[in-house]
Amino acid sequence: MGDVFYGLLLYLAGGVVASLVLIATGAVGSDGTIGELSVPEVLVAVAGGWVGFVGWPIVATYRKGQRSLARDFGLEVRWGDVGWGLLGGLGAIGLSILANVAWQLFSSEDPPSNADYLPKHPGVLAGVALLLIVAVATPIVEELFFRGLFLRAAGRRWGLPVGVVASSLVFGLFHFEAGSGLGHALFIVAVTATYGAVFALLVVRAGGRLGPSIVAHACVNTVGVLALFLT
Repeated sequence: MGDVFYGLLLYLAGGVVASLVLIATGAVGSDGTIGELSVPEVLVAVAGGWVGFVGWPIVATYRKGQRSLARDFGLEVRWGDVGWGLLGGLGAIGLSILANVAWQLFSSEDPPSNADYLPKHPGVLAGVALLLIVAVATPIVEELFFRGLFLRAAGRRWGLPVGVVASSLVFGLFHFEAGSGLGHALFIVAVTATYGAVFALLVVRAGGRLGPSIVAHACVNTVGVLALFLT
């Protein structure tokens, strides 16, 4: 679990650096409020933490493992993973739709979203760039850390059920947005943790291979990016 801690620490450090850059350029207010970002600003915002989520697994595999992200963390996608990944992704989206409906019924408000910082109505080139950043790179990076490193480490120490729950909860908490109000923030955490549980179960079913969870994660994020063209 020490490697998980160091990866999370580097993620936070990278996020602080990214935030300072965005504040310096005026993209983020000094009080931390985030408006709609441009595509380069989105890249800075999401890539700030990649030094931890990608960098530390690489350090770990070279220091303690087989010097292979595929052998140590299951970073491998096979053709058979696509079907299970799409099924898992659609299932996760279905659960989030149910959560959104419940939110609207009990609050009479639009459901919270953690994608408000993404540019609305992007052009074709910007849309392709967002898909590459949000729906391709981000799923690979986050699955490598949360389901590759975190799930394995927690599962070995406390057992697989605890590993699934712990990695999913932390995955949700890392999508916490304090500026949106506590109720909104907790809703986003809960929905994202549910996504994490679905992704983790796909990895367990695949014997530790990340292919299905990467596809499912990409499916969820792709739907989110495509929704920008309709808002």
